[in-house]
Amino acid sequence: MSNAYRSALLGLLLALPPASAQVADPIEERQRAPLAGRYALQGSPDAGSELLLKPDGRFEWSLRSGAMAQSATGRWNVGAGMVVLTAQAPAQPSALFSLDEVAPWNAGAQKRLDEFAQERYQALTEDACGYLRTYRVGLEQGELGAATTAAADPGGPTTRRSGAEGELAPALAALEQARLALETAAAAVRPIPWQRPPSAIEAAAAAAQAAATGVDRDGQDTADRAAQTYLERLQQAKELHAAAGRALPALRDPRLGRERCLDPAAQADPSGGYAVVVGDPALHARAEGIGVEFVYSDGRSERSETSPGGWALAVRRAGARLERVVLQAPDRPGETLALDERRGRIFAVRLDSAAAMPAPFEQLILSQDDGDLISPQIRGRYVRK
Repeated sequence: MSNAYRSALLGLLLALPPASAQVADPIEERQRAPLAGRYALQGSPDAGSELLLKPDGRFEWSLRSGAMAQSATGRWNVGAGMVVLTAQAPAQPSALFSLDEVAPWNAGAQKRLDEFAQERYQALTEDACGYLRTYRVGLEQGELGAATTAAADPGGPTTRRSGAEGELAPALAALEQARLALETAAAAVRPIPWQRPPSAIEAAAAAAQAAATGVDRDGQDTADRAAQTYLERLQQAKELHAAAGRALPALRDPRLGRERCLDPAAQADPSGGYAVVVGDPALHARAEGIGVEFVYSDGRSERSETSPGGWALAVRRAGARLERVVLQAPDRPGETLALDERRGRIFAVRLDSAAAMPAPFEQLILSQDDGDLISPQIRGRYVRK
C-alpha cells in the first residue's frame, strides 16, 4: 500500500480523543433503550457511515469514502449528554496477504523483466566493483556540469583561447595515460562476492593493512582512485577544448571489465523470471511500496518493492528455484507466502487493505442533539433510521 494511500485513509478521521478522554459512567440496559438503534451519517457528501447501537452495550461502526473503508466494533456508554464509543482492539493482527491466483509466464511479464534485469545487472556489478559506480556517477555529474556551463555561456570563454590551444595535446596525453591506468587497475580488482559483503571487522582490518603496508588486497581502492583520476582529466580536457573553441576528438572509452564483476551465482537465467503482483480486488487497486523478498532454494534472496502498478520482479537463476516470498507492508511485520513455480511464475497476491490500517479510533465521543449524534471530528450528523 502506498504511503499516500495510507495517509489519505488516516487523514479521513482527524485526531480523535485518546483512551484517557472523558468516559461516561456505565448505565443499565433500560437507560440505553432510548438511544439504541441504527444511525446513518447525513450532511457529508464525500463519505457514508453507519452506526448501530445495540441495547446490550455493543456497537458496530463503519465508514466509506470513495474506495477507502474502515470499521470498528466495541462497547458504548452514555453520560453527561454524550455517547462514548470505545473500540475493541483485535486479539491479534489478521494476515494482510494471501495468494490469490497463479498464472504462467507471458510476454508482458518478460518485457517488464527485461527492464528490471538491466537495472539489477548495473546494481549488482556496482556493488561488487565500486569503481563502476564512481565512474558512472562522475560521468553523469560531468555531463550535467557541461550542460549548465553551456547554458550560462553558449559562446564559451574567449580570453583563454590562445593559451588553451597549447595545452590540448598534453591534456589528451594525460587523459590517455589515465585511461590505461584505469584499465589496468580494473583488471586487477577482486570483486566482492554476491550477498557476502565484508563485515565491519573485515573492512576495518583490510583498511588498516592497506594503510600500514600500502597494499590494496582486493584492488578496489586503487581502481576507485584511478576512476577519479580519469574523470578529472577528462573534465580538464573538455574544459580546455571548450576554451580553445575546439571540439573534443573521439575518445576511446576505458574497458572497465564490468562482466567480471557479476558473481556467477547471481547470473540471470535467460528463461524468464518471477513476478509478484499485489493488489486489493475489493478496492480495484494495486499496492505500491510493498517490500518483497524473493527467497530461493539455495538460501539466497533478492529484495524488491512493488511499483505503482503493484509489480515486483525477480530473475530465475540456474540451480535454484523460488521457494517463498516475504511481503512487508509499512509499519507491519513481514508475512511469508510459500510459492510453487510449477503452477506458474506470476503470482497474484491479495492485500486486505482494511486489515493493513490501524483501528480508526480508540474512543469516539458523540454529543446528543435533538435525537441526532454529532462528532466534531466527522462532518455531518448521525440520524436515526
